Amino acid sequence: MLNKIKLVGKVLPIEIKERENGEKKVPIIYFSLLVPNPSNSITILRCIAQGEVAEKIENEIKDNEVLEVRGYLRNENNGRQILIKVIEFDKLDINFDNIDNEHSNIVYLEGKIITDLRVQQENENSEILLSFKIVVPREGNMFPIFFCRAQGKLIPKINDKLKNGDIIILEGFLQTKKNVKEGGDIERISSIICRGFTLIDNDSVKNIIEENKPHHLIHYLSELARV
Repeated sequence: MLNKIKLVGKVLPIEIKERENGEKKVPIIYFSLLVPNPSNSITILRCIAQGEVAEKIENEIKDNEVLEVRGYLRNENNGRQILIKVIEFDKLDINFDNIDNEHSNIVYLEGKIITDLRVQQENENSEILLSFKIVVPREGNMFPIFFCRAQGKLIPKINDKLKNGDIIILEGFLQTKKNVKEGGDIERISSIICRGFTLIDNDSVKNIIEENKPHHLIHYLSELARV
């Protein structure tokens, strides 16, 4: 099943670590990107790179540079923060303020809805949200379940078309929020914000694209073709 993301954002401080792989030490790099969202907000997203990609980032990338990264989503072993596993990246010669927020944070998933759709509102002044979970199996991913949210005009459309057990192609963006718990501990909670979807009756993206060729899928595929 598909699991792809493309981000454009400003690099925050890079952390360099190593992991034992037999007799060899494999470099691992963690860094965060400050990313403008299609919703006109800004979010901080956590990235991880290993092996040759990590070495290249260590040698070529500095803090505050603008980077485009392409890869896939995976969950932290603990907590509810989603990490971006970086497969490829490019350094961009643009200022942070000139990033196109419509194309700076694109998530493209194919998966199965595994919960009932739930509409909720924290209080009478807050926005109405619809939430559900989607499972996106991938080899080596022990935690393939992602939290998804939708808002606004998309809520009645999702409620009318989707249900628990449906397989969908989901388009959206990744958002992570900081939550301060009692005692001062900080946790980061990530969600996929849904901007559109296509309901399919099997797990073959190729069939859906060839048979229907919806414009929005063609656009997102072209954006993510390099992953």
